[in-house]
Amino acid sequence: MAKECLQDKEKLACCYRSFYKMSIIPSRDGDAVVATCGDNMSYPENKVIVKENIKGAWNSPQFRFQRKLILKNDWSPCKGACCVFHPFGLEDKFLDDPDVKSAIAGKKEELAYAPKLLAIIPSHACNFDCYSCYHVFKKNSRIKYRLKDNLLKEIEETLIPSAENVLISGGEPFFAQESREFIDRLVLNHPHKQIAINTNGSLIHEYGLDKIIGSNLHLTITVYGMEAKTYEAVTKRNNRDIVFCNIEELIARRYKRMQLIFLVSERSFNDSEKFCEFIAGHEGLNGIVRNNWYEGAKFWGLMNRLEEKYASISSRLKFQYQNVSLPRAIYRRFYNPIHSLRYLLRR
Repeated sequence: MAKECLQDKEKLACCYRSFYKMSIIPSRDGDAVVATCGDNMSYPENKVIVKENIKGAWNSPQFRFQRKLILKNDWSPCKGACCVFHPFGLEDKFLDDPDVKSAIAGKKEELAYAPKLLAIIPSHACNFDCYSCYHVFKKNSRIKYRLKDNLLKEIEETLIPSAENVLISGGEPFFAQESREFIDRLVLNHPHKQIAINTNGSLIHEYGLDKIIGSNLHLTITVYGMEAKTYEAVTKRNNRDIVFCNIEELIARRYKRMQLIFLVSERSFNDSEKFCEFIAGHEGLNGIVRNNWYEGAKFWGLMNRLEEKYASISSRLKFQYQNVSLPRAIYRRFYNPIHSLRYLLRR
């Protein structure tokens, strides 16, 4: 159903996320920054700030306008964005959802159903200090970025029950107390719902291996290097061994709901092939190689060579090519007021 608009290795695609997905992250004041696309929510015309009634934001004028454009095959709200789609098809299933199909076919801008996919960051607090973090300019203050308790409660009561999939990220979800408690409540109250956690893997043992294995949690673990010195260069922490101890213990215990992401950066690119070898050597384990978005296309050549070399395990090893180049950033800067004016004139 989705119309793909591929641009070389950028793999941008025209999508229907605004018909099924809601991303929620905290502002500095604890309010909710709500968007229909987590890859695009840093742009002012694609987000709504909510103090209460998050569910109501789902049909805000701004998001209805996005759907209006998309229904006309106009994906201009995504101009200049760096889109990343789940390489193992997590989001594809929502295009076959009866509610979503009916809304698109009926050209509905206001949706009668709640979001099917929720991506939530309860807190940006983290135990790592990665030089490549998207919070690189907020490292000293990011612990203040946490959703207010009333908003977390509202999410649990009004959005979680109807969502098919819930993704919890951060920060580090197993580090921030509010994130851990939020995860605990989801597991307790929704044992049959798919709950995915994006984690750096360093605190899995503290949260509890038995707790994870015996629950409905799915883990995506970001790997910042394969060698100890690489990990320390990227994260400023001596944590490689404990991360891989957790990963290997989960593998040994036949935990199947796990995938690894290797983040290629200026400080980790030499370890890229070792990661591919690790995935190749563990049958059933899925891996993703993704470059650091703000370093642009610098390592695309390396990634392309590895993608060709490991083509035999392409069903388990995927490559994501990201690029937030200077020309794209400049383009977006000029485009923002143009799109905002269109919103005011055409909504």
